[in-house]
Amino acid sequence: MRNILLLVGGAAALFFLSRYRFGKKAVFTLRGIRPGGTLFAPVFNVDLAVANPTNQAIIVKSITGTINVQGSAVSNVSAFGDQRVAANSESILKLQARPSAVGVFETVRELLTRPVGSTSVSFTGTANVDGLVVPVSESKMI
Repeated sequence: MRNILLLVGGAAALFFLSRYRFGKKAVFTLRGIRPGGTLFAPVFNVDLAVANPTNQAIIVKSITGTINVQGSAVSNVSAFGDQRVAANSESILKLQARPSAVGVFETVRELLTRPVGSTSVSFTGTANVDGLVVPVSESKMI
């Protein structure tokens, strides 16, 4: 009986260790952000890449976070629904963020008028990947 408990405990520890390792190896990359929508209902189209370096497929169940432009919070992002990422591959999450009313026109103007590569954009949040909460913090100059 004691051997069975040790075997079950070892299998559970191996399972949780493999999940923990995935959380440490998941790679999120901010690929791009583009203003879109209409003048009175602007949106930001966000492309966030998820790389899966493991030998097992994963499912990104949800992702939430904040978009910052030049250090100022512009919009909250949340997406719920399963996105499958195959083993040893990458998938692009296409998110749409609706900016808050404060300063939205100034932010959109700044994104459209500043030279390419001079605007700092960052995404900070968390993702639920196969039941694990994985922190995401990415920035990019656009």
